[in-house]
Amino acid sequence: MDELKFVVENSKYVKINYDKLLDFINNIGEPKYSHWSNDLNLNLTEEKWILLVFIIESMNFCFWQKPKWKIEYNDETMSGSNALFYSIIKEAQNNPDFLNIDYLYNLQKEELKKVFNAVSGEIPLLNERYNNFKEAVTFIHDNNSFYNDLYSLKNDIQLEQYITNNLSSFDDKSEYKNHIIHFNKRANLLVNDLYHISKTIRENIGNVNNLTGCADYGIPITFRDYEILEYTDELKGLIDNEKEILHDSEMEIEIRANMLYVIELIKEELKKKNVNINSVELDNIIWLMGKKNQDRKSISHHTITIFY
Repeated sequence: MDELKFVVENSKYVKINYDKLLDFINNIGEPKYSHWSNDLNLNLTEEKWILLVFIIESMNFCFWQKPKWKIEYNDETMSGSNALFYSIIKEAQNNPDFLNIDYLYNLQKEELKKVFNAVSGEIPLLNERYNNFKEAVTFIHDNNSFYNDLYSLKNDIQLEQYITNNLSSFDDKSEYKNHIIHFNKRANLLVNDLYHISKTIRENIGNVNNLTGCADYGIPITFRDYEILEYTDELKGLIDNEKEILHDSEMEIEIRANMLYVIELIKEELKKKNVNINSVELDNIIWLMGKKNQDRKSISHHTITIFY
């Protein structure tokens, strides 16, 4: 929280409108959260579930490029992160070898590309996704104590640090005015996944209440639609004209840090109303609110990155 507060207090391009924030909180109701795995009927061992979520979150980033990459799953057309999730889930359902670590270790890029079979477009940043995938799979393959290490961790922060210390593609941090700001968007998602899909990990770490939200593209759109995040004319012009906002630029860091800080403020206000929800759950609920908003006016900032 201190890292985020430093960015908020020093932001040049992004400002929080606290009056609009209070209006939003008063209208949010009582949020309900359900993890995506609850909608699946996959007959997997605990270790295969763990392998599945490591694979998914290693490649879960940056889907805004046009033309949109889309897939079909159970007669439904999907794009973005949903398309990634269900491409991999479909392969796990149809290919009995897929969740075998030796098979994954030897999987070549062109073979992985076939997993993302599209009805339109192509999955963006395939090279970067394959590199992340290879890093995660190689680490698991070469580490005989991998599952025991995971099961030895006692809280969510230890688990997040284990991931970011061992897998550079999850180590999501930026430097802002000589301060290091940790975002760890995909690491947070992965810790949350592991908590929900692994009974052993859930019992060992107890909760995921120490994690922040997930600093990405979707939440700032929602906060901008509700006028909670206000941008300077320069930043608005770049976003609205779909110009690239460079990764690790002050603009990008300020967007990500301010959105996370807003999530923390909302969470604290909800606690006063006896609504107890953690930051990752709240993040997901706000993300879904944005998706369902029929009056959506804003678009996402365009940053090419492997981190979200």
